[in-house]
Amino acid sequence: MHIVQLRPGLAAIAAAALLSACTPSVASLDCNEIATKAKDISQNQPIKIQNITNVRETSRTDAEARCTGDAALADGGSGPVYMRAYQEGGNTMVAYQGTPFP
Repeated sequence: MHIVQLRPGLAAIAAAALLSACTPSVASLDCNEIATKAKDISQNQPIKIQNITNVRETSRTDAEARCTGDAALADGGSGPVYMRAYQEGGNTMVAYQGTPFP
């Protein structure tokens, strides 16, 4: 797991998780679904996302979707969250972090 700084003074967030085998392909996921998965994944992390608003798509291919939004964190912090869904080894993965993906 990579820990990244959201903004100076805010807690760092980062996570990635394998979605279940019945999860649809990346092409069928929209950014609201990706944000919901990111929020769900965060519930098992030290810093939990309470809500993601202003969700928007920034790029998409058949194998990857990238989205951004504004995260409200359980520790009272807030800041941008960058999310991506992608194919890896035949599985659909969702990852999120506080800085843009390379």
